[in-house]
Formats: sequence, structure tokens, C-alpha cells
Amino acid sequence: MRQRAILRIVLMCFVLAASGCGSVKNFVMPAGVKLDWESVSLSVAAGANRDYPLAIDVVLISDESLAQKVTGMSAREWFGARDSLRKAFPEVLSVDSFELAPGESLKLADKRWSGRRVAVALVFADYLVAGPHVARVDTLRGRVQLDFGASEFTAFSLER
Repeated sequence: MRQRAILRIVLMCFVLAASGCGSVKNFVMPAGVKLDWESVSLSVAAGANRDYPLAIDVVLISDESLAQKVTGMSAREWFGARDSLRKAFPEVLSVDSFELAPGESLKLADKRWSGRRVAVALVFADYLVAGPHVARVDTLRGRVQLDFGASEFTAFSLER
């Protein structure tokens, strides 16, 4: 009899999760993507950004509606709105900012971001030339490489 009661409770939790009950659903099946990064390497090519330092932001957002808004931004829009967004959404927005000179590289350990659950992870680069200069990186796994060239950048995973 007691086993049936426990089974009913477990079954009810799964029914509530499937029906959209937010708190139970997020407990059973948390929203977002869990980052699986061994390391993140940033590399700025010699002569990049007209030989000026390049501002780079790694942005993690755990709120889906904010993620949709920010995903549509160019780097210029992001850097213009960054401070106000940080103040307005401190609980769901995480920004790590770096500035590298042309020819510099930086390797960051996995502990900084790996295992975090996010709605989206983006990288923005503040180039002097016009362009979107943004990459979505939450789908990357293992060793993440960000290569910043003269006027654009690429983001990809290296073999484990």
C-alpha cells in the first residue's frame, strides 16, 4: 500500500512536469544547455583590429526572453547596452570581459564556465570595422577556440 502511494507521488510529479508546471518541470528537466567546455582559448592575430586592442565579451544568459533579445544584437549594440543590461539583469546575465592586443593569446580553464546551465552563450568582439561580430557558442564542446582575425572571428571546438 505504501509503495503505491510513493508511486502515485512520483507519477504526479512527472505529469506536472510534462504539463508545464514550471518549478517541478525545471527540477526534473532543467531548462537550457549545460556547457561542456574543457577550456576556452582566445587568440588575436597580429595586425587584427587595425593594430588596436580588441574588447571581447563572453556572455552567458540563463533567461530565455533576455537571450532572445541579446541574440539579435550586433557587437556594437551589445557594447552600447552592456552596462545597463548588467544592472537590469544581474541574476540571469553573466559577462566576462577581456581586452587583448593584436598577437596576444589567452587560455582559460574549464572551471570558469563548464557545467553552467544557460539559455545561450555568446561571444561579442568590439572591432573598429562594421559587422555583426557575434558568435553563439553554447553548442560547442571540449576545447573551445576563438580566433580573432583582421576584421572578423571564428568560434569552433577542437578535438578532445
